[in-house]
Amino acid sequence: MSDYIIVGDTEEYDECLIYVCGTPDNAENVLHRMLINPTDDDKRELQRHHNLRIKEVPARDCWWHGNCD
Repeated sequence: MSDYIIVGDTEEYDECLIYVCGTPDNAENVLHRMLINPTDDDKRELQRHHNLRIKEVPARDCWWHGNCD
């Protein structure tokens, strides 16, 4: 099972994890909110990141769930 995340790029790094969203629908909603009606947390992330996008991550690579070997 995959997880869906929001990633963005900085001047130094590509594909930085911004938010873990779980489902594709939630990821779409979060990205839409960030671009159209950002929260204060979103605004901080938007100052540092550009090229925001949704990324699908296979379960085996979801280190944020603590399932790393």
